[in-house]
Amino acid sequence: MTSPSMTRREMLALGLTSLVGSTVRSDARLCDVARWLATCAVPARSFAPDVELAFTAAPAEAPILPGRPTEVWRFAGSVLKGPSSLLEPIPDSYLGPTLRLRRGQKVRVRFSNRLPDASIMHWHGLDVPAAADGHPRLAIPGGAEYVYEFEVTNRAGTYWYHPHPHMQTGPQVYKGMAGLLIVSDDEEGALELPEGAQDLTCVLQDRRFDEDNQLLYSTSMMDMEAGFLGDRVLVNGKPRPTWSLATHPYRIRVLNGSNARIYKLAWSDGALMTVLARTAASSAGQRCSDA
Repeated sequence: MTSPSMTRREMLALGLTSLVGSTVRSDARLCDVARWLATCAVPARSFAPDVELAFTAAPAEAPILPGRPTEVWRFAGSVLKGPSSLLEPIPDSYLGPTLRLRRGQKVRVRFSNRLPDASIMHWHGLDVPAAADGHPRLAIPGGAEYVYEFEVTNRAGTYWYHPHPHMQTGPQVYKGMAGLLIVSDDEEGALELPEGAQDLTCVLQDRRFDEDNQLLYSTSMMDMEAGFLGDRVLVNGKPRPTWSLATHPYRIRVLNGSNARIYKLAWSDGALMTVLARTAASSAGQRCSDA
């Protein structure tokens, strides 16, 4: 008999543990499904989200270079509850939409994996419960769904989201699965920093392409240990994009989403750039800056 206080999630995990314990055959697919069923987050009745989003990871094509489109994997998102401004697509880009949240918001995200491989979403830099962190052990197989529920407790800043399956984070990010996550709060609002059209975002990534415009991801021992460098630099998923700017101050949020490359950024005329904040680098070398 189960305790009256046992949640649906706990009951599901308990039942699955018994099922897996009585199964003797070794089947990789069964293990994938078992892990998903045991760890997937069922929406909690006690959690009342302020905003609710749906994200899908799926294969796609993107016209990055002249000629044949490039095969990519990408995040697509939609708003189920809340203002449409929560998600801002990057025009003509395969990168995921920019997610804008506020400190104190309660967020529910329904993630659907339509990839041929297992995956999971990680909210890089956010302080969230373990079940909502996108740990590799929570990766779900293709065709499955994972539900995140968390409250935004971080101060205002520039973060990002990306997949985090074991030993596949690098390849999946390289294929295009990444997006910016921006948190705002009243403390930041009081600073009266540039906003709207004067708040620019730049995701920097270097990539290698073959003669058919397809992405090349190196798995050589040297590149695996030290990281590898691409021969083309993309900004927001595009080569050499341009902006038409007015004579106003601009805020530029920069994410180094490359595998190993370190950038030294400067204006061509030597003008000064004021750095407002910087997020510590991850284990993969990515870094967010705000100028």
